[in-house]
Amino acid sequence: MVNPEELEQITAEHVERRREPRVNQPAGVTVRVEEPSGGEEFHAVLVNASDCGFAIRHWRRDLPIGQKVRISDPSRHEIAASVIWNWAVGPVVISGLSRESVPAPTTHFRQVIGDSQAGLIEARLKSQTWAWAALTGLMAVAAAWYFGSKIW
Repeated sequence: MVNPEELEQITAEHVERRREPRVNQPAGVTVRVEEPSGGEEFHAVLVNASDCGFAIRHWRRDLPIGQKVRISDPSRHEIAASVIWNWAVGPVVISGLSRESVPAPTTHFRQVIGDSQAGLIEARLKSQTWAWAALTGLMAVAAAWYFGSKIW
């Protein structure tokens, strides 16, 4: 039998906190740690990306929360970010990074994932918005019809 307190804890752990869609995209990147003495570079794998941040997978356990970094991909786009969380699984560390300056959403997606995928994501979000608006409108019409027939 499951303890109710454990059930609440399990449920709380699975709450979705993301505010924008993420695109899974494994790609090699170079991470440069910003330090007054010049900093170091190391290689990582981009796990996923969104408008405001992304996650990388690497082997460095000495990357503290709040550390400023610069991420560059093979096409030499460079993005300033800061570490907001680390999750160690065995020898591998996954770090969540928050962009220092967030550009317009469409610009960011085109920089990180390319024009074709960014267009698909934008189209999907627009269609979801229109679907919710249409559903809300239909429900309003149905409610008006139902309550209108009850009044007469």
